[in-house]
Amino acid sequence: MNMHVGTSRSQHFRARSLLAFVLEPSRPFADWLAELDAWLARSPAFFLSKPVILELAGLDIGLEDYRDLLRDLALRHIRVMAVENPNRMLVGPHLPPAVTGGRPVEAPLAPEPDAPPGDAPTKTKTPSSLMVDAHVRSGQSIVHSEGDVTIVGRVASGAEIVAGGSVHVYGALQGRVIAGVSGAPGARIFCTEGRPEMLCIGGAYLTAEDMDPKAEGRRLEARLDGDKLAIRILN
Repeated sequence: MNMHVGTSRSQHFRARSLLAFVLEPSRPFADWLAELDAWLARSPAFFLSKPVILELAGLDIGLEDYRDLLRDLALRHIRVMAVENPNRMLVGPHLPPAVTGGRPVEAPLAPEPDAPPGDAPTKTKTPSSLMVDAHVRSGQSIVHSEGDVTIVGRVASGAEIVAGGSVHVYGALQGRVIAGVSGAPGARIFCTEGRPEMLCIGGAYLTAEDMDPKAEGRRLEARLDGDKLAIRILN
C-alpha cells in the first residue's frame, strides 16, 4: 500500500526594530498644525515613507477631533502607524493601534571596565558609523540612527541625511541634515562647503533663510548651544 505524505509548511515570524518619528500634538490644533506646516515648507519630504507615532499622553481629545487630526495629517502625507498612551475611545477598527514600550533612541551606556558594581554608568558604547563614498542625489534619503554618518561627496539640494550621531560631509552640503536623533546632545554637523537647505540637531534647526550670508560656501560646524543651533565658520 502506498501512502502519500503531504509536506507541511510552517509560518516564519520575525521581530524587527526600526526608527519611528514621534509627533506630540497639542492644543490648539490649528496652531500646532501651522507649526508643522512651517516645518514641512522647509523639508517637504521629511515624513514621506517614514513610520510616525502619535504621543497622546495628557492630551484631552475626543474621537471626532482625533479622526479630524488623523485626516489633517494624512492630507500632509503623514501616515500614523500607531499611537502611544491613547484613551480607550481612540482605539478600535480603522484607527491606528496602540503600542507600548516605546522609548527614546539613546546611545547605550556601559560602566567603566574597572568600575565597582552598582556605580552609575559613565561611558557610552562606541556607536557604529556609516561611510558613503559617493554623491547623495536629490530625492535620496540616508537614515542611520545607530551612529555617525560620513559623506565623501556632495549632498545635493533635495537630499536628506538623518543620523543618530554626528554628520560629516566632505563636499558641498546643499540638502538637509538632521543629526543627533539618538538623543546625543553633543552631535555636530560638519561640511567643507555649506549651502544647506536645513540643519537640525535635537529639535533645534536653521534653514537657508535663517543663516548668516557670510557662512555661505564656507567650511562650517553646527552644534547645539543651549536650545539653539550655533554655526561656526571653520575657515
